[in-house]
Amino acid sequence: MIRHAARAVPWAVIALGIGLVPLPLLIVGRWPYAMWPLQGTAVGVLAATTAWCFDEPAAAVVDTLPRHLGWRTAARCAGVLLIVAGWVLTLAGTSDGYFGHTTDVAWQGAAAMLLTVAVVTWRRSHGAATPAKAVATTVVPVAMFVALVRPFEAQLPLFPYTSTGDWETSRLLWTSCAVLAVVLLVAVTSQSARAIRQA
Repeated sequence: MIRHAARAVPWAVIALGIGLVPLPLLIVGRWPYAMWPLQGTAVGVLAATTAWCFDEPAAAVVDTLPRHLGWRTAARCAGVLLIVAGWVLTLAGTSDGYFGHTTDVAWQGAAAMLLTVAVVTWRRSHGAATPAKAVATTVVPVAMFVALVRPFEAQLPLFPYTSTGDWETSRLLWTSCAVLAVVLLVAVTSQSARAIRQA
């Protein structure tokens, strides 16, 4: 599994993404009231970086091998663990800029990563060899839009603002996304494993 991860994960791209995530958060830490939308942007970059762990340019060959999709997804999560480490270190170094809600911001990132893993794995199960480009180019502008424009803020406070924001509802929304992601991931990988056993 380690050997597969070492060869399959695009480590240079992951390193670039990990290096980009702290930039908006450092700006938020310096000017939290004026630059808060960059917090949501950082979550989008985090999700986009996660997506790149799961591209499979050699899918035509790899998908015919005995190792099922769940095994390959687990192997590629080595890249995700590195992203998580970078996320935690970044938040620890910029914790003064989150209006006392560093844990909530950390959970936003974790849930976004988990949802991304589920989506790209689902896309892989439907024959998309390299779903990361579509996911990455969608999730970053969407996160920027939601963080900046704040549509439906009363109903969907994904990125609450200041200490008076609706952090409780935000926590519930991100937890729901994480639960949905786990259900989708288990369903997709289980189906792939059954298909291998029946072949």
